[in-house]
Amino acid sequence: MNKEDDMSIVRRAIEISVRIGHETHKASATTVMARSPDIQVLTMRSYCNRDGVVLLLVTTNPVKTSYILKAAGFQCEASPVVLIGPINRSGWAAPVGIALTKAGIEVFYSYTSHKEPGRHYLVFKTSNDERAIQILTAGSTFQSLTDDDSQEDREMAIAD
Repeated sequence: MNKEDDMSIVRRAIEISVRIGHETHKASATTVMARSPDIQVLTMRSYCNRDGVVLLLVTTNPVKTSYILKAAGFQCEASPVVLIGPINRSGWAAPVGIALTKAGIEVFYSYTSHKEPGRHYLVFKTSNDERAIQILTAGSTFQSLTDDDSQEDREMAIAD
């Protein structure tokens, strides 16, 4: 990982919450996104609640993402989150969550996302994103995230 990557590995991002609900749309939200190749989806997670399906997206252009999804008939809300990545392996959500909790920062939810091996992202919705970013970039957790894997870690990843 180069120095430029280190600077942006922990940052504030905008998460788009897409309320799909129970109604049928002409195209899925992911199909609508695929029609905009200039927008890269960094993270994607979905869940169901009593109101239907909700899709959470972090993209390279949240304003345009929200615009095109609303134009396709979806309800969207934007909110800030802490985005970590890309990192080269999974397993970091728990240590990051522990570091934030020890610092007195409440984690409302978190999730991991990856589209290809070696490019994992973590998303944290916290009570204080700015403080969370300070904690993560100043502490040993950040150093661990940015360090290259040791030979032992590479062997463990191969065994997984």
